[in-house]
Amino acid sequence: MKITAIGHAAILVETAGITMLSDPWWRGPCFGSQWWIYPPPALGAVDGAQIDYIYISHGHHDHYHPGTLATLPKTAKILVSKEIKLASSIRELGFEVIEISSNEEVVLGDSAVKCRIIQTHGDDTLMALSDGLEVCLNLNDALHSASRSVQDVFVTRLKNLYPKIDYVFCGYGTASHFPNCYLIPEKAPAATATRRQRHFNSQWSRLIAELNPRFGFPFAADVAFFDNALLWMNEPTHNSARPTDAFRAAYPASAVKTADIAPGFVIDSGEIISDVRRQPLVDANLRSECADQIARANRLGAVEPAAIDESVQLLERNLAIARGYLAECEQDYRFLISFRNSVAGIAVEKRSGAITIARIDDAAADHDGYDVVYDTRLPYLKWALSRPFGDEILFVGSGGVFAYRSRADAERNLHRELVALLKACKVAPQSRYGSDAKWLFEGKQVIKSLIGKTPEDLYDLKTWTVFGAEPARSIAAPSSY
Repeated sequence: MKITAIGHAAILVETAGITMLSDPWWRGPCFGSQWWIYPPPALGAVDGAQIDYIYISHGHHDHYHPGTLATLPKTAKILVSKEIKLASSIRELGFEVIEISSNEEVVLGDSAVKCRIIQTHGDDTLMALSDGLEVCLNLNDALHSASRSVQDVFVTRLKNLYPKIDYVFCGYGTASHFPNCYLIPEKAPAATATRRQRHFNSQWSRLIAELNPRFGFPFAADVAFFDNALLWMNEPTHNSARPTDAFRAAYPASAVKTADIAPGFVIDSGEIISDVRRQPLVDANLRSECADQIARANRLGAVEPAAIDESVQLLERNLAIARGYLAECEQDYRFLISFRNSVAGIAVEKRSGAITIARIDDAAADHDGYDVVYDTRLPYLKWALSRPFGDEILFVGSGGVFAYRSRADAERNLHRELVALLKACKVAPQSRYGSDAKWLFEGKQVIKSLIGKTPEDLYDLKTWTVFGAEPARSIAAPSSY
């Protein structure tokens, strides 16, 4: 089995007469103009290759990228989970699709290669590939961001199916706007980004240790941010402690061989034949190499008042559906949605239980009067409000920045009230107290806290934000600030 790292989550597997490519993304950005692949992909192994199969793990656009798929031969068959409902949209691109259920193992063509695609949590999947001699697991984003209880279920299943595992490719990236897209008084942004990355390094390490393959490879994090408000993120996220270092520190006696691979790395039958390793990212080099893409990422269109009014109507529709949920928050607040390249914005205000939404024609005049200012691009907001899963452009990508006026409100996660309005609502959100009365729910939370059973909240600002002075590097405010 020969495996080549192409870039991000794309690997090319060649074995037993077949060639399989996973999650191809390299032609342009994804999540609007926010995510760009970096370091550059190693496309030499793909150019002109006969690709028999393409595995698409899930619907996030850094894994399912129609622009890149359009450049690949339609003779390739797409392998996808039957459970995650991607097949119809892929067929519209002109590909033959093979859907595989989680309890099914399929033989690929006339080869000896067997493939499983297993749904994990949400709409993500993992793939297992066996050629009779070696086993490769492609976990992409499927497990490192899951809870430990979910991880344990799938690790146990995989070890039962494959007692001997040769290669594990596992993601370790922070595929979310959180916690980097938050401006909070006293926040140390680089240290916060590093804390978050260390958590996912630990998750990667644990998965590799539990699966115990011959080789463990971190991948699916070849991403750079070119928006002026986010360029600061690249060095701390790329250059913090690496998952392979975390693994060796946590499991010094493990026999697993790890390598911090980069595009162009190749392993063949257990032998590394192209040893390309990840290198530290240098901000000045990135800005020079990618100047054209950075300029493109920061190109802004005109913002028309009528388009803002349309967004107000969409927000009011969401408010009508989510009003009961929002009423459960007893705190009054003032939020401002501001738009790049526009002096106008949208105010969301709660006073004495009444919530109003209105266009503000001079939004820049009173930023200090709002508890949270959310700065985004109008097309991103409209996408989020009008399309199924459209909010991924904001919250899986990094489509906007929350600026808090006070640290106390940030530690209460006040922005979550606004987030509830920024997603296309079809049904009312479940009560934040579940099926319990408020007093009973809060009482249960106190008891859980006392006995150490409070579930981990991966999106809690108080938990993940590092406060305090930081060296010279600083976070750039969005252009409309």
